[in-house]
Amino acid sequence: MPTDKSVSKFVREILNQDPSLVHELQQRKTAQREIAKKIKDQLIADSKIIDKDPVKLEGNVAVAITRYLKKLREQQEELLGVKKVQDVLKKGTTEVTDGLKHYKVIFHENTDVLSIVEIILSQLERGDISSISVNNYGIELYVKKMAESTFLNEMNGCNAIDTKKLEESLSLLKLMLPGDAGEIPGILAHVSSLLADQAISLHDIMVQHLENLVITFVINEQHASKARDILLKLNNDLIRN
Repeated sequence: MPTDKSVSKFVREILNQDPSLVHELQQRKTAQREIAKKIKDQLIADSKIIDKDPVKLEGNVAVAITRYLKKLREQQEELLGVKKVQDVLKKGTTEVTDGLKHYKVIFHENTDVLSIVEIILSQLERGDISSISVNNYGIELYVKKMAESTFLNEMNGCNAIDTKKLEESLSLLKLMLPGDAGEIPGILAHVSSLLADQAISLHDIMVQHLENLVITFVINEQHASKARDILLKLNNDLIRN
């Protein structure tokens, strides 16, 4: 009995069931007209399509084949892109830092910005701070739990600034990749989607192009264990602070 399936669905089913036809279409540009005629004859012989002009039907089949090949090519390109991303992630290392508090140092109009930056950089060098971001209005940073009191004491000794805690109980997930990884698109999207699939929200993402490509994800500390398991699947080396 005939069905109400569209021509494109019939064409897709036939091509999915006969990889040799797909291979011929991909290898020989002139094959599309021949194969469109062959599929048209098959649809008519099997009574899949009735009451349709054969010439028009063949044209519809040819259009369906073109769409099929386009979608197949897009899927292959996407798969190739994901494979490149996965290959470069295997060459990286992952560092997880727990117990962080997110602070913002706000500059007043007459703040000696350079002196504040020097103090914070010294804290960064001795490991009290894990990451900093500087703009015209202030500095955002992630302070380790054990160093919080020292950080606040040093900031309270500075004039013309305000120190505000934004969030606490955060973790940093740092991916350190080869320098040429920056030339491969999709790395950030791939890792972010893996975390999002497991309901892990990202508070911030920082990217540094140094000798290596360094991508840092900021998440809730309660999700660090789950995120660590995801990252372990990306590469074999894990450092936890």
